[in-house]
Amino acid sequence: MSSLQQLQRKIKTVVCPYHEMLCSLHVLHQPEHHPKRLYWANGLLQGMPASLVQGIHVIGQFTDGWLSLSFTVRRGPFPSSLDGIRQLKALPDAELIHMLLNGRISLGTILAWQQGILPGSGKSVSPPDEPARYLLQHLDAVRIELFTTLEIYERDYFRKEWEFIQPWVYTAAAQFQDYVSRSAEQALSSLHPRLQAAGGSITAQKAVTYQFVYDQLQLIYVLPSTFIFPHLLMDWSGDTIMLPLTVDIPGLPYSEAPPEDLLRQFKGLGDATRLRILKLLWQGPHCTKQLAPVLGISEAAVSKQLKLLSVAGLVSYERKGNYLFYSSNKEAFDSLIVLQRQYFEQ
Repeated sequence: MSSLQQLQRKIKTVVCPYHEMLCSLHVLHQPEHHPKRLYWANGLLQGMPASLVQGIHVIGQFTDGWLSLSFTVRRGPFPSSLDGIRQLKALPDAELIHMLLNGRISLGTILAWQQGILPGSGKSVSPPDEPARYLLQHLDAVRIELFTTLEIYERDYFRKEWEFIQPWVYTAAAQFQDYVSRSAEQALSSLHPRLQAAGGSITAQKAVTYQFVYDQLQLIYVLPSTFIFPHLLMDWSGDTIMLPLTVDIPGLPYSEAPPEDLLRQFKGLGDATRLRILKLLWQGPHCTKQLAPVLGISEAAVSKQLKLLSVAGLVSYERKGNYLFYSSNKEAFDSLIVLQRQYFEQ
């Protein structure tokens, strides 16, 4: 059997209501990034109780905009929205924290911290970042917020939306699987402008470029979604990867406006002094007292520029004694590349 025939057998297009619910919560957390769902999100948020809106944003901050919770569907089965919530509830505390943080901190480190093993105790355990510290200290409250938000949203909002979008999702899944039967590589390459299947591998361009060799994969799950456009939402574990299939629903209003955070970042970069500051911060943390003489401007002027950079999300700061030390947010520059491409590709 040829490698292309083997590739065809590995591709499974599956419908997962729980995954689609998480994608919809992601849109509600960051509506401006989703032009095909912006009006839907804004209308829904305006009619929601303030407590539910708050829960969506609070949990979204810990979970990469709700998408880290899709870990539960990495290898199937692909649950209903209610079954997905039940599976999530059944996770032990350490596994839930690991999932909430999108696997950024190892399960072993989380278990060690839960047992009170601190740096200097004789064991080399790196301290978690601020979100992880908060989760460790307030997990009971986070659990309540997470599952209260999920259950109310699923019952009062998503269930009705799923009834509406379900025919479109199943139709798109069947059509894509038929496309796979005729040309597996062309079908995969059609999923997203930054995804290509050719020459024995799948290449995906995000902040960095990922490559997956056909022969090293056992399963390629394709999950249709009416919400995830324009993201290239990917997940992988061992020999299994998950890829997105954008499902269009005719008649939905579409927004041409660029995302506000993209505009803020461009504004932050659109000044010579701010670019010089960013270059200095790229080398390491600085306070205004250090930056002012190097730039030849007053500390007040430096503070004004740093405020604009902070609003743009390009710098962060930490207090040390009497001074605030600023650092460049290097992850923001990676995401800026993706944000630009997502907007131009729409």
